[in-house]
Amino acid sequence: MLNSFFDSLSEAASFPVDQVRCLTALLLAYPLAFAFRLLPANNPNLKHIASVLTSFFLIVVIVDDLVGLMHLLGSSIAVWRIMGSVKGKWGPRIVFIGVMIHMSVSHLMRQITDYRGYKLDHTGPQMILTMKLTSWAFNVHDGRRNPKELSRYQQEHAITTFPSLLHYLSYVFFFPSVLVGPTFEYMDYIRFIELSQFRDSRTGKIHWPAGRVKASMKCFLFALVALASLAVLAPKMDASWTVEPEWKALPYLLRLGYVQLAAFSARFKYYAVWKMAEGACALAGFGYNGVDPKTGEQRWDATSNVDVWAYESGESLKEQLDAWNKGTNLWLKHYVYFRVMKPGGKPGAFETFSTFAISALWHGFYPGYYLTFMSSAFALTAAKILRKHLRPRVISATGQPPAWYNFMGTLLSQFSMNFLTMPFLLLTFKDSIEVWKDLYFIVHIGSIAVVFLIPVLFPSKRKSNKEQQQQEEKSGINKIKEVAHLVAEEASTESVEAVTEILSVSSSTKLKTY
Repeated sequence: MLNSFFDSLSEAASFPVDQVRCLTALLLAYPLAFAFRLLPANNPNLKHIASVLTSFFLIVVIVDDLVGLMHLLGSSIAVWRIMGSVKGKWGPRIVFIGVMIHMSVSHLMRQITDYRGYKLDHTGPQMILTMKLTSWAFNVHDGRRNPKELSRYQQEHAITTFPSLLHYLSYVFFFPSVLVGPTFEYMDYIRFIELSQFRDSRTGKIHWPAGRVKASMKCFLFALVALASLAVLAPKMDASWTVEPEWKALPYLLRLGYVQLAAFSARFKYYAVWKMAEGACALAGFGYNGVDPKTGEQRWDATSNVDVWAYESGESLKEQLDAWNKGTNLWLKHYVYFRVMKPGGKPGAFETFSTFAISALWHGFYPGYYLTFMSSAFALTAAKILRKHLRPRVISATGQPPAWYNFMGTLLSQFSMNFLTMPFLLLTFKDSIEVWKDLYFIVHIGSIAVVFLIPVLFPSKRKSNKEQQQQEEKSGINKIKEVAHLVAEEASTESVEAVTEILSVSSSTKLKTY
């Protein structure tokens, strides 16, 4: 539908037609969200119907993906029927396995039919849907369990009354987030639809917090700036140029600098669509996050999927990972990491690497994804070891590190992350390894040096006189063996603890998404 219109618009804007359609749908979400906010507060069913029909319109008419809608709708109804029939613990497990297989098949079909193609299709919305369906299934199961068995987070989001198909589909197909996210909890969505958070318990009147339109417009304007930056930078900073002979012929420092700029410019497409979706959610009234304790202003960022400033100025890889794709981090934490952990048990290697495996599988099967994930995990381990051994030596009397230390942390983190994400952009194993090879695997070698040399050069704990004497009495070979053993043990421990720390701490703040 509207093919000639979008073809002309694509040619005028010098953007691929599929991207133009997607951006048009995201832009239309704003006036539709404004209208959605005006629907009667005492008629939730009308809101549910409007949410579903609006998404169907955007997907079929604007994006022109009827086949994609069938994938999304079919899997959604199947999950609803499964959880309505299977009452025990196997309900959410069947759902998790089923939707992951469905999504994986879609990923594989895309790679087979359009390898390295960047055309937008239903796999993007299906990745968002996978998080919604699996979290919803676990929440339904939690609603049937003894509340004493649940964590606080699980109690707050447990679904005690099985929803009607309309209410369920309204959550699944909430139109501002159906294409690019963010994901969110079913109970948070229902509280938003019913406006229970804003309703005066005595008078029954709705009192909307201030700042909703302002927050929405800030996201919208930022998204426009990101789109303009993308239009300017993308043609000049294309990551695929790194496989061309012209790039290989550049001096080493120029090659290294180009990779940094290419990875930086590639982030703008994520910033644009995520911020645009966040703004539409806020305009519809969804995303209230309480009062900022520092500024005293009302916050409307509960549906934020990225903290741009925190990512770009992060002083460590951990801070960057915390700020990026926050909805997926939450899902991995609460519906993978904590779900595979035995009740009453402590997190360990199994929980950590299970979460990494699901994260990689969720993204797809391009080799570049796995190169980035594995290398990032190792770099994260090195960063944690470096921080553990170096930070205490530069802490000032106030308990804070000097400014130069924080600045160097930001530079090193940005440099490392930009380098490591190149395979995520190049996708293929051959191209990814070639680019890293042309840059002499600088981050990998640096990470290895940190893991094996920093604990030796900067011991984290001073030995007692007796221990030092015993150490001096050992032969040279024994010293080498012991040091190697200690380094290996610390590296293996820190590799688990680094990821465990992220999963356990990154989303500890309670979000008032209703």
